[in-house]
Amino acid sequence: MCPETHADGTGKSKSSEGLAPRGGTVKVVHVRNAKALKGNRSRSFQLLTPKTVGTENILITFVEVLPNGRTPPHEHPHVESMYFILEGRGEVTSGKQREIVTANTAVYFPIGSGHGIRNVGRSKLRYLSCHVPPYDIERLYRQWEGKLLILGG
Repeated sequence: MCPETHADGTGKSKSSEGLAPRGGTVKVVHVRNAKALKGNRSRSFQLLTPKTVGTENILITFVEVLPNGRTPPHEHPHVESMYFILEGRGEVTSGKQREIVTANTAVYFPIGSGHGIRNVGRSKLRYLSCHVPPYDIERLYRQWEGKLLILGG
């Protein structure tokens, strides 16, 4: 199980309507400049997060998984999640369900559903991971790896 702490530590959005305030400036994050969290033969690049650009209602990461690598099964009790597969071949798990996914495929995980993904191909598996609302992803990686290894950013 993974903790769901909002950017301000309360678990609640600052905006009364649940949406980010209007206005502000456009923020651009290139993957080469993003902080990367190291996992099991994988890296998760922190693109749009409360820490990188000040998001209030979404967390988006770009994930690369080497062959035989994986994101361990986990759940977010208060978060909806989705993966959009950019390239490669993966096996998504959710409970007892298993599905093979390839490029140009979106996978939706309802609030509280367990999920994970494993690279079952011969090349890198690359996907976008999106979560609403954002959560403390660094804490999740610490739980998986026993420590947090940050690359770049």
